[in-house]
Amino acid sequence: MIGQLWMDIKLIGSHHAGWLAGNTDWLVHVVSLICASVLFLLLVIYGYILWLKYNSRRREKVKTALVQQLLAEGSDVQRYLNHGGISVELLSMSGNQKIVLQQVLLQRLAQGPAEHEILRIRLLSWQVFGGSYRSVLKTGKWSQRVNTLLYIEQFHMVEFLPSLENMLRVSSCTLLERFIILRIYARNGYFRIVKELMREQNVLSDSQYLQILLLLAESSWTRLKDHFKDVPYQVQSTIVHAIRIRDDQTDGAVALLEKLILGNDAQLRTCSYQALAQVGRGREDMLEGLLLVWNESGEERQRSERLTVTQLMGTVHADAFIPRLKVMMGDPSFQIRQEAANSLSRYEQGLEELRETAVNHPDRYARQIAEETLERMQYGRKMD
Repeated sequence: MIGQLWMDIKLIGSHHAGWLAGNTDWLVHVVSLICASVLFLLLVIYGYILWLKYNSRRREKVKTALVQQLLAEGSDVQRYLNHGGISVELLSMSGNQKIVLQQVLLQRLAQGPAEHEILRIRLLSWQVFGGSYRSVLKTGKWSQRVNTLLYIEQFHMVEFLPSLENMLRVSSCTLLERFIILRIYARNGYFRIVKELMREQNVLSDSQYLQILLLLAESSWTRLKDHFKDVPYQVQSTIVHAIRIRDDQTDGAVALLEKLILGNDAQLRTCSYQALAQVGRGREDMLEGLLLVWNESGEERQRSERLTVTQLMGTVHADAFIPRLKVMMGDPSFQIRQEAANSLSRYEQGLEELRETAVNHPDRYARQIAEETLERMQYGRKMD
């Protein structure tokens, strides 16, 4: 049995060795073909990359030459911007010339030209690019549509405002496109902007709504405040923030903030306190009165509201707030305890009140924060 097994192994081994010996040339041929194919493919890719690089450089040279031509003294563009009168050559531009002209005009706008030059740029852009922009908005890809909307916004093409309404109604209009269109409406004072902001569908982000509200013309801004109760809650919150950032000190804005502070919505109350602290300069009596109302029943309010009010009590000095601040020094929130102590330290009698709190307050956290505040005050006096 052992001898038979040994003979089988030898025979099989001899068979395989013979197969390899007879097919070596074929294997070498296959491997050579594979290596040659890979090398050819790499050469093709390398050649394609070189062609792309060459083509890109050539386009850049052509583009640079066109830019220099358009910016040259006495060119059609320079004559138009300086003296007016659109030449036939400008209106008949196409292809790369239009792309370069668009770049030149946008760069000119970014430099802050005179008003008459801005008006000429807007007129020229409408006559040269208006048709192609309209075509892209109807049939272009998403990225092309977005870029075109940005160009329309930069050139202030008010001629597109009515047609953009149709774009908003199409189901394929994305949130980014909607945002840019509403920004165009706001920037140009278009009357439809307020009605669009009343719609609850296609909700944008808080920062996007804020961008739109900060661009609103005064007439649209006033109308929006008048329709405050009709807009979605997210827009309402953003309106309060915009009042603060726009520093809107009008009677209408202040009255709206006062109404919200006396209302039942915690978030709107907190934002309104912050806004009123900014725009209520010269109306400290009103802010003090609202804080006094809070002083009577505010201990159960949310943490963010308690923190805001605590900070404001350090700005509006009223003796009636001192007991409340001492109570807030025992608040469960460390940040509120600290702000209450800081606010109390700004009062004329703050030092004595902190000393009394550090000794007699029933809450140990209040005593501790009073001691820490006194130590900081003492250290600050030494440094001075």
